[in-house]
Amino acid sequence: MSLRDYLNLLRQNDSITHIFKPVSKHLQAACILKALEPTPVLFSKITESAFPVMGNLLCSKPSFADYLGISTQQIIPTLTSAIENHTPPQITSDAPCQEVVINRPDLDDLPILFHCEGDGGNYISSGVMIAGHPTYGQNMDFHRCMQFSKTEMAVRVVKTRNFDTFLQDLGAVDVAICVGVAPHILVSAATSVEIGLNELEIANALQPFQVVKALTTNLLIPAEAEFVIEGTIHQDRLHAEGPFVDLTETQDVIRQEPVLEVKCITHRRDA
Repeated sequence: MSLRDYLNLLRQNDSITHIFKPVSKHLQAACILKALEPTPVLFSKITESAFPVMGNLLCSKPSFADYLGISTQQIIPTLTSAIENHTPPQITSDAPCQEVVINRPDLDDLPILFHCEGDGGNYISSGVMIAGHPTYGQNMDFHRCMQFSKTEMAVRVVKTRNFDTFLQDLGAVDVAICVGVAPHILVSAATSVEIGLNELEIANALQPFQVVKALTTNLLIPAEAEFVIEGTIHQDRLHAEGPFVDLTETQDVIRQEPVLEVKCITHRRDA
């Protein structure tokens, strides 16, 4: 089931709150999402952007289990089986995520939320980052990304994790941040597996889907992503990242983190 299929199912079941009034990406949207949690929310109109915003899609184990059509007790066995029986997704050359190509990107055009008072900037907090390594292949995980210019973001990189190994080895790593992907891709990106195991293959074992080659790199990315931000993360270019209220609901400290230089943005026509 694609993300859009899942959204349509939520609509049919009257399980999503649709907000039609204009909402700001600065504090307002995040405030409403928190207040309505765990109810999924769709904002039709963001005042600073032409794109709508959705959130709260997977706030509980039952919601993810329902997406996969299993019970909550089956989540761990299902994920374990997918890790053990991972399979490569089908490659396509015609992908919805590349319907619109922006070679002169401006992050201000995107509805990247400013979440909490005191945050260091607008943050992408649930974008799936895909990176590649000549020895280990592709890696997929989460890194919060703080926008500080029209084409740059400071990326929180946790030491000793797989992406940190990529960065230490290569110095500069081409990446694709995929925003708006199906839940089985999100949960696969959140698994902790040994380096060299491509989490996209875990996602494909959960539910088959297609990938496409990114435009500026050889990375394979989910073909039905809503937005893809392509660029390079530089180990030797640092910028202040934070503060940010993380999943512990406490304000994390400011750190000097590697900079993502955005080269290209692609998205669906009605992303």
